[in-house]
Order: sequence, then structure tokens, then C-alpha cells
Amino acid sequence: MDKNFVIQLLKTLPHLMYKLFHDLKKIESEDIEMRLNKTQKKTLLILYTENNSSMTQICRIMNMEKGSFSSVVDGLINKNLVLRERDKKDRRKVHIHLTDKGSSLVENEIENIRIRLEDKLDILSPEDLKQFIWAIEILNDITNKLQG
Repeated sequence: MDKNFVIQLLKTLPHLMYKLFHDLKKIESEDIEMRLNKTQKKTLLILYTENNSSMTQICRIMNMEKGSFSSVVDGLINKNLVLRERDKKDRRKVHIHLTDKGSSLVENEIENIRIRLEDKLDILSPEDLKQFIWAIEILNDITNKLQG
């Protein structure tokens, strides 16, 4: 693996995420109390795919310290979007998971993102779209292998 590959990797992934998602409608609510910051939104989306994970696991995915992440979780608990529970077998472990309200909010947001991504990716040829989907699937497989 050469230096240029590392530079390309460091540049491409964040740039791709920006191009795909920077202008998508954010998770919003009519209720001012339900307004969420970026970290809270990201936490909800991660919990949707990693539901009932430990605080440690989610902190690792979020690349945050437990102390900082606890305040994020507290805010989401206050909005009735997540629950925090101690592990019955190991009281040191704390699990967090989405409430029904949190799941519903994320499902609505995923549908909004899906619709907007379809519009955004509409500029790709069918072959380019197929390759893009294939590349994302490969990245997902590699990510899963790196976690193990």
C-alpha cells in the first residue's frame, strides 16, 4: 500500500459522504423540543442498525469518549428517543436502544434520505449505479472484517 493510496482514501471517503449527504433535509420536527444536533442524529442512525448495543460499542463507532457520549445519550433520553439499561449479568455494562418513538423518527428519516439519494444518483448511468452499489457492498464487507 503506497502513500498515494492512503491520501486517496483519506480524501475520497469524506468527500463522498459530503457529496451525498450535505444538502439532504435534516431530521427535523415541528416540536422545538425535538430538534436534534448532528451528534444526536448520527447516534440515532447508528442505534437503528446497532440496536441494544453497549455504550462502549457505540462510543467506539462514534469515535467519542464515554463522558462526552453520556451527555448525548442523556439528551436523547430526555426526548424519549432512547433508553439506557444496565446489563442484568454484568452491572458494569450499559446498553442503549431506541424507543418506538426513536425508531419511528429514524425510519422516516431513512425514507427521506432514500428518496433524495435516488434523485441525486439519477445522474449516474445504470452501469455506474450498479458499480456504485457494488463498491458500497464491498466497503461494507471490508468494514465488517476490520471490526472483527
